[in-house]
Amino acid sequence: MSNPNFKGFATLQTAGDLLRKVQHDYERLRSAPDDVYAAFDFFVSAYHMLDWLHPNDRAGREAEEKRSLLLQVCSHIANGAKHFQATAKHHTSVADVYSEEGAFQRDCFQADAFQLGGLFVELDAQAAQTFGTRLEVIDLAGRVLEHWAADSRLQ
Repeated sequence: MSNPNFKGFATLQTAGDLLRKVQHDYERLRSAPDDVYAAFDFFVSAYHMLDWLHPNDRAGREAEEKRSLLLQVCSHIANGAKHFQATAKHHTSVADVYSEEGAFQRDCFQADAFQLGGLFVELDAQAAQTFGTRLEVIDLAGRVLEHWAADSRLQ
C-alpha cells in the first residue's frame, strides 16, 4: 500500500541532507565542468532547496526567490532544464545555457591558459548587469552553493 504522505527520498530527509546532495553534485561538476548531467542535477536540486525549506508555503518560497537575483537565475535554469523550456513570465534572467567545444582537452592543459570549452550560461536583463552576460556554469554553481552553504537554517 502506498503512502501519499511519505517525506524525503530515502536518506534525504531534511533540507540539510539536500544541501549535502547539492554539494555532492557540485563536486561532480567541479571534477568535470562540461558534464551536462552533473550541471542539470546541481541546478534542479539547488533550486528545490526552497521547497525543502518552505514545504506547503508557496508564498514563502516565492518571497525568498524574489529577494535573491541568484535564486531567480537558478530557478530559470532549473525550470528550463526540468521542463525543457522555461515559459513562465518571471523567467527573464537566462538567455541560454550551452556547451562550447574547446580547442584543447580540459585535462591536458591549464584551464586559464587555453581555450578548453565547457558549459556556459548567457544571462539577460538584471542578471547580466549584476553577474555579467556570460558565466561558466561551474562559476555560477559555486555562487549558488555559497548562497545555500551560508544559510543558517541549513546548519
